[in-house]
Amino acid sequence: MYKQQILEPVIKITQKSLDDNDFNLILEKIDITIELLEKISSFDASVGILWNELASDVISSIYSATSGFYRQAILSLRSVLELGCSSLFYLDHKIEYEMFIKFNAKADKYVSTLVNDYSFFTTKYVATFYEQIHNLQSTTDSVSAYLKAIYGDLSDIVHGRYHTLTKKQGLQIKYDKRQFKSYEGFLNRVLNILCMMYVLRFKDSSNAEIVKLAQSTGTVSI
Repeated sequence: MYKQQILEPVIKITQKSLDDNDFNLILEKIDITIELLEKISSFDASVGILWNELASDVISSIYSATSGFYRQAILSLRSVLELGCSSLFYLDHKIEYEMFIKFNAKADKYVSTLVNDYSFFTTKYVATFYEQIHNLQSTTDSVSAYLKAIYGDLSDIVHGRYHTLTKKQGLQIKYDKRQFKSYEGFLNRVLNILCMMYVLRFKDSSNAEIVKLAQSTGTVSI
């Protein structure tokens, strides 16, 4: 049963996904993730540990989508966004990070919590390390608003409003180009905003590809 209903269909779906989509673009996203991991780790190795997990989740997410498990892929993407935001929060909140590690605290710094309770990446937050944000942002709180929007969209799918659930007929697993392209759009949005947050927090515009992806969010002109 496992071989016929799961393993063999997944192999076919994976091949169809590879044949029907431009994976050069997706591989570029993995490269960018690793580049961000290395840059952040060089700045703070302890926070870089979270980016090791993030990079693993990016790969897991892409693998799930390629195999036809689209909702699971979205779930991993939400984890990517949460880890990325948490890493930058803990970068500036070392005591909380030490407590998180030493006391094995619950990972409850959700994106919505960070924005609502800590003003995370609101205009006034960003202005503490990127003074020119007021003149460059598209609107007030553009980055935090983008974060809340993408997090909300991902959560709708993960928690399952009826029209956002990935519905299957029985145990049938099949390739769905529309769902794959939808996933690809989410992947782009998540990694693009992480690029923007990196550029702002570290004032680093040295990598043209990272800057290009950051600019595509339309949040800040850098």
